[in-house]
Amino acid sequence: MTIDLDPLLDSIDILTTADGAHWPAHAHDDHELLSAISRSVTVVTPEAVYIAPRGTSVWIPAGVVHEVTAAPGNTMRCTWFEPDAGARLTGRVVVTSVPPLLDHVLAELGRYTDPARRARAEAFALDLLADSRETEVGLPTPGSGWLREVTDALIADPADRRTVDVWAAQSAVSVRTFSRQFAAETGMTFSHWRAELRLQLAMSMLANGTEVGRTARAVGFESLAAFSAAFRRRSGVSPRVFARTHGSMTDSRA
Repeated sequence: MTIDLDPLLDSIDILTTADGAHWPAHAHDDHELLSAISRSVTVVTPEAVYIAPRGTSVWIPAGVVHEVTAAPGNTMRCTWFEPDAGARLTGRVVVTSVPPLLDHVLAELGRYTDPARRARAEAFALDLLADSRETEVGLPTPGSGWLREVTDALIADPADRRTVDVWAAQSAVSVRTFSRQFAAETGMTFSHWRAELRLQLAMSMLANGTEVGRTARAVGFESLAAFSAAFRRRSGVSPRVFARTHGSMTDSRA
């Protein structure tokens, strides 16, 4: 479904991914607000990975190369803003909250046939978007191809338990070189980066309704107690409480 809008918005597209979907690296002439309505969305740029849980949006400025992965059963809303409209918004990729009022305005824009009324509604939507709260910072990714292969593999399988020693050997460098270069390019140690990736993905899975035990195993924790402790340190609440407040809870063990 496409609703043609003008002058601040080009269109609004509603997409459903029954079996999940992946869009390879690409860029747009317009700014994109990609809203994860029913499941999570992951956006990867050359600089970082952004994990947007259900109910949040990713702001992607025009010209930014990115790839998108949507969870199965997801409904997404892609709102396309004219390049000039972006002057009022940030020039970097961010994950933001979506206030209910902004959701309502975007859903109703297609009903506005009067140009003046629609222009006011579009301007109001931009004001709401500009005031949206940034919920998660992107997880930096390295620029070197050999290190990017490592982070890409972990994004695809966060339960991968290969150690720094193994990754360094597979990259044909010393552990010291691997560790130093990884920290230089991401600003984080390898262990910190992997831990943060796992916990961000865990939050996304729990918001999608994945049970706590299954989430823990999927992101590489053998012990549910260890997962719960790490999750609480990162988010301030237990996985069970997070799942109850952010998604459908199907596993009471945590």
